[in-house]
Amino acid sequence: MYDPIAAAQAIIPRLRETAAQSEAQRRVSDDAIAALKEAGLARLMAPRRYGGYELSPRAQILSCAITAQGSSAASWVQMVCGAHTFIVGRFPERCQDEVFAGGPDVLIPGTPAMQGTVQRVDGGWLLNGRWQFCSGVDHGPWLILGARGIDDQAGNKTPNLQVVVPKSDMLVDDTWFTLGMRGTGSKDIVAQDVFVPVHRALHLERTFLGTVEGGHGAVYRLPVPAVLASMAAGAVLGIAERGFQCFVAETRVRQDVYVGGSKAAKTSFQMRTGEAAGELDMARMLMEQSCDLLDEVIRANAIPMSLEARAKVRWNAAYAVELCRRATERVYAVAGAHATYDKSELQRFHRDINTACHHAIFDFDGIAEVRGRLMLGLDEGRAMV
Repeated sequence: MYDPIAAAQAIIPRLRETAAQSEAQRRVSDDAIAALKEAGLARLMAPRRYGGYELSPRAQILSCAITAQGSSAASWVQMVCGAHTFIVGRFPERCQDEVFAGGPDVLIPGTPAMQGTVQRVDGGWLLNGRWQFCSGVDHGPWLILGARGIDDQAGNKTPNLQVVVPKSDMLVDDTWFTLGMRGTGSKDIVAQDVFVPVHRALHLERTFLGTVEGGHGAVYRLPVPAVLASMAAGAVLGIAERGFQCFVAETRVRQDVYVGGSKAAKTSFQMRTGEAAGELDMARMLMEQSCDLLDEVIRANAIPMSLEARAKVRWNAAYAVELCRRATERVYAVAGAHATYDKSELQRFHRDINTACHHAIFDFDGIAEVRGRLMLGLDEGRAMV
C-alpha cells in the first residue's frame, strides 16, 4: 500500500539539493518537480478513475510538512497544485477528462480567489483580469481561477465562478521579486477575453462549500477554504520546523565571541528554545486535530460540513501558522549575526515564513473574528469559511 509520508521522507535529501537553485532562479527546479512526481506526491488528491490516489487531505497536509524539510518552494508548489487538484476533482467529468488526459501527476497552478472577472457569452463565459501569486505556474498546463461575475451586454447577471483554462490561453507576467518564498515562481497571470466553455466553469460559492452536483467522491465535497487553509498551514509548519532544527543544531556549537562560553549554556537561550518547541508542538497538534475533523466528515459523508466545524478548521490553520511565525521570530532574534548571510539556512527559513504567513487564507484577525462571533451566538459575518 502506498505511504505518502514515507514517500515524502525519502525525497528530502534530493529536495535539499535543489533548494538553492530554486531560490536563485525564482521557480522550483525541474529536478524538485520530478522528485515530487516520481514519489507519487503530485497525485495524492487526483481522482482514482484517472490513476490518482484520491486520499484524504491528511495525506497532503502532512506530506507537505515533510517535503518542506527539504525545500520550502517545492513543498509550497506541491501544496498549491494538490489543493487545486482537489478543487478540479469536483468539476464536470468532461473537464476532468481534459485536465487529466496526460495522467494524474499533472500540476494545476492558479489562484482560486476572485481577482478577475467573468461575463456570460454564447456557449460559455468570457474571462478577463490579472491574478497574482500563481505559484508553480511554470510547471502546469492548466490553471484554475476565481472570477467575479459581471453583467453581460444585455444586463443579465453572471454568477461568481471557478474556471479551468489552458495556460496557453493566458499571459504569464514575471512579477515575482520578493522577500521570501522566491523559489515558488508565484508570478502574475493575465487574461484578455479568454473564452471558457460551460463544462470548465462552476458556481464559486457552491464549489467552495462542496455542494456541487455530480457523483463525486466524499473528499471532493469537503469545503474548499478550510481544506486549502489546512494544506497551506501544513507547508508552513514544515518550514518552521526545519528552521527550528537549524537553530538548535547551530546553537549547540555556538560560542560567545566576546566573553567566551557556550551559547547553549545560557538560560535565555534554553528558555527561547523550549518555548519555540512548545509553539511548534502546539501547531502540529492543531493540524492533526483538523486532519481528524476532516476524516470524520469524509467517513460520515456529512456534506455540507457544518459552519462551526469549518470555522474550527480555519481557526486551527490560522493559529498554527501564527504559532509557527512566533516560534521562528523567537529563535531568529538570537540566532546571531551569521544568520543574516544569504548562505544561512535559518535566514532563508525566516524570510520564507514571514512571506508565507501573509497569504490571505491565513487572515488571523478575520478568522479570529468569525470564531468569536459564532461562539457568542452571532452569525459569521461576511467571511467565507
